[in-house]
Amino acid sequence: MKELVSVLIPILNAELTLHEEKVLHHSLKALARYPVILFTYEGADLSAIKTDHERVEVLTFKSKYFQSREALSNLFLMEDFYTRFTWSDFVLIHELNSWIVKDEIHYWCKQGYDYLHANPVLDKSVFKSDSINDFSRILGLNEKEKISLGQSFENNGLKLCNIQRMIKALSSRKKEAHYYRQLENLPNKDSVFWEIEANRFWPSLRKPTPIVQSRFSQNITHAHPGYADNRDAWPTGLSGIDLDSTDKLPYYK
Repeated sequence: MKELVSVLIPILNAELTLHEEKVLHHSLKALARYPVILFTYEGADLSAIKTDHERVEVLTFKSKYFQSREALSNLFLMEDFYTRFTWSDFVLIHELNSWIVKDEIHYWCKQGYDYLHANPVLDKSVFKSDSINDFSRILGLNEKEKISLGQSFENNGLKLCNIQRMIKALSSRKKEAHYYRQLENLPNKDSVFWEIEANRFWPSLRKPTPIVQSRFSQNITHAHPGYADNRDAWPTGLSGIDLDSTDKLPYYK
């Protein structure tokens, strides 16, 4: 039977930091009802992680994609990556810089969206508003704007993806995806591609409004301070967390 959603956690270094181990332990508890796959480089020794977390599976890809977060971006722009998971309708790509507040993943899979992530935190000196207007999305962005947009996705490591729609979008935009994979000076180029190119001339992905996206995930540095007193107002996940913040983060089953 096909899975509704599987959780994919990239491991760039087999020796997890204390922060990464803490987030992984928390996520396996918070997302206990879903299959969890750690994906990493060929030859990585994850035996220590497997010993502590027996229920996880491990898949490997070529080591060149795990040399840095920028290299990992290239993997996220390849059809071959998503075709490894066609036994699942959705995947939650969960990097270890994000925190699951509450398990609403099943809910989000049923809302009719193909791609969910935290809103980018745009630099007002480059962009005039909190979001990119439709006119700019059609015309495309200049190099300065693309770099700034990429920087606004830093540590934005929680994404819910419809597998078949991601494959279809990459298939229809092979040249654009190849171009992005060759870029060396664009941070978080996978997020920039999905934000701008996927729906540039024709909507390949069904994406929510910024308001809805903020209910799915937010960058912790820009989360509303009043949320701490209202558990129902917290999003499903928070991105951009570090070791110092994990002790203060909410967790609601």
